[in-house]
Amino acid sequence: MLPRILQNPSEKLIWPRALSSLQYQGYRVFLLGQAVALLGTWVQGTAQRWLILELTGSTFYVGLLGMVTGLPILGFALVGGMLADRLPKISFLILIHTLILLQALILGFLVQSGAISVSLLLLLASVLGAGMAFEVPARQSLVFDLVGRHDITNGIAIHSAVFNLSRFAGPALAGVLMSAGFMAHCFFFKAASSLCIMASLLYVKKRYQGLNRPLRPSPGTAFESIKEALKFVAGHEILSRVLVTIMAFGILLLPYSILLPSLGRDVLGLGAREYGFMCAANGLGALAGAVFVAVFGHRGRREVWWWAGAILFPASIVPVALAQDFSQISVFLFLSGFVMVLASTSGLSILQIEVTNELRGRIMGLFSTCFMGLFPFGSLLQGIVAEHAGTRITMAGCAAAGLFISILLFITKGKSRGKNEKNR
Repeated sequence: MLPRILQNPSEKLIWPRALSSLQYQGYRVFLLGQAVALLGTWVQGTAQRWLILELTGSTFYVGLLGMVTGLPILGFALVGGMLADRLPKISFLILIHTLILLQALILGFLVQSGAISVSLLLLLASVLGAGMAFEVPARQSLVFDLVGRHDITNGIAIHSAVFNLSRFAGPALAGVLMSAGFMAHCFFFKAASSLCIMASLLYVKKRYQGLNRPLRPSPGTAFESIKEALKFVAGHEILSRVLVTIMAFGILLLPYSILLPSLGRDVLGLGAREYGFMCAANGLGALAGAVFVAVFGHRGRREVWWWAGAILFPASIVPVALAQDFSQISVFLFLSGFVMVLASTSGLSILQIEVTNELRGRIMGLFSTCFMGLFPFGSLLQGIVAEHAGTRITMAGCAAAGLFISILLFITKGKSRGKNEKNR
């Protein structure tokens, strides 16, 4: 199956192997807008977690916020992937970002006017989650269209580097804005950032019109379309094991982020500024992990990188839960961010390479469902448990359970049956 590259690599520059995906102009333009949009997403996410903790003083509500943000992803990500296979992808993404822009503007005005309430915050967070449910699989599928099979691993790693640079800079920027009394501006910043990605997508749509056309009309009903994707995954052992592991991460590991406000404020006695920099340390580690994959990810077997990250990620969260001060927790959060990206980038690369073009949107929808869609249940579960057992015990216990699952899946794996085994 030929990749959907409708652009020629840059002839003026010789790009090093670690930046090979940037030879495509369409991808460079898209990535620039995406970088600003992701920065805004992390600014808003950091601000709304701190805001709900200030409004309620309860880790349960922080967990509930994570649930209402992530629940739409569980319900709609697979549908979003199916639509990405059927609809003009770039136009679809522009429409979604318009919805995300509007919710951020409304939230900013509510905070600025003092009219914000817990119920309104939760409602608008669910709107953001719905937008992300449709945006993520379409965006991940578009990355392959922009860079092709040969450079997809590097394209994913570069995108991950941008994502995690935003994870580093976004919480730090939010912490500075919140400590200066500009909470509402965190949400206005997100709205402005949505305009940037919309402009980038409009450029790509105009310049590379073929990328905005579906590969082929998907036959059958929506149910049959989704069943086709599930059958494909079931026939590839490595794909099914990656997705099962990611499911465990979504419930047990990724929700540790919703406990960080309580761990910082209630356990370690830190303020909003320190909390922002805690999150930034985690993002900086993730950025370092993405750069590592961009430079070294083409060496060796992808499956080896995947299992290394899948085991080291849960192991790294235990010391985060047991940290005694700001310096310790910052170091441990840096390490956990590094190995999390090693796992997620390697796993996503395996999925992108194994799947056919016609199924890519739906497989990316499955990935989003497992990686992000189960986050709300994990968030609510960990918020409830933390209320009774404490933040440290909850975080360490979930990490230990995730480690057990990763090791179990690794030691019981058989010979992978993917058709591109020799390339992993």
